[in-house]
Amino acid sequence: MFGFTEDETLKFLKDYDLEYCFPIVKEYYGGYKFYDKEIFNPVDVVNFVKNNFEQKRKGIASEIKTDTYWCDLVSNKDKELKEKLDNLSSYATNIIQILINGKSATFQLNDSMNYDILSENSFDDFWSLLLHKGYLTVDWNATDALDDSSIRYNNICAKLPNLEIRDYLIKLFQSKFGSEFIKHNLHNKLVDALSCGNQKETYDIFFDMLQKYVSIRDTATKAPLENYYHGFLNGIFTCCENLITDYHSNYESGNGYPDITFKAERNTKAVIIEIKVEPTGSDIATLSETALSQIEGKNYAEPFMGNRMIQSIYAYVIAFAGKNFAVSVKKLK
Repeated sequence: MFGFTEDETLKFLKDYDLEYCFPIVKEYYGGYKFYDKEIFNPVDVVNFVKNNFEQKRKGIASEIKTDTYWCDLVSNKDKELKEKLDNLSSYATNIIQILINGKSATFQLNDSMNYDILSENSFDDFWSLLLHKGYLTVDWNATDALDDSSIRYNNICAKLPNLEIRDYLIKLFQSKFGSEFIKHNLHNKLVDALSCGNQKETYDIFFDMLQKYVSIRDTATKAPLENYYHGFLNGIFTCCENLITDYHSNYESGNGYPDITFKAERNTKAVIIEIKVEPTGSDIATLSETALSQIEGKNYAEPFMGNRMIQSIYAYVIAFAGKNFAVSVKKLK
């Protein structure tokens, strides 16, 4: 295993007056376990220091900047692996979700892994390849807890080593989803449904997307859950840029900041979307209906009301609870 030790990484950061960044570097680029040693990805650490020191030297370092340096480098060269990730079975996709949530997956380790063997579509071989390439690391605590029969069959437990790998996998599946979204013409159908106030069609389209896409969701993040679903919708509407105009996210309108607004059908229709999250999922239907009053109470539709070109305005509230959700709609004009 090649990389920097914890002491080497800390010394490197200190040499460039970036030792205060160590907790973030550890979270994003460490985590590779070699028995009792933790190894840091050297490509990431070097690039992190280079970029943040340069920012600091120029006096523009307002915040610590992280990026998926190593993942971007290897993914551009490793087309076959990316193709395999793009065509995972639903079961394998669920395993990826478990890994993204910070848990371990158990599989039989293949010590002699290559792409020819991988072409046989062995479940264990795929995870072995990810381990050998650095996308996974051994979870020694979980592996040591396996029973004797599991150890006899060369079974191990592995997990994602750090946030860089987690962020990369999430971005990969977001990209995959965007392609499927356009392939099945869901972008056209969604814009049509929203701009016509079609609550049932809107619900059906979102249901299909959530079942396929939100199986990969960033539940490990410390950010508010609204941020995740907001990003999910922003990603969807990026695919609709040829169908909508004046798309805004958290843009001042009336007396507040609606989550999403846009115009459609040659600027004759306006759509306002407010996102709500109920972690317990206790009563998302009521939450969705109640939140419509927020849109009216804060006059989110005000900028559209005086526009003579706009013939109709629809306000939506989408309340999420994991893969469960409710959609409420009200015509404001």
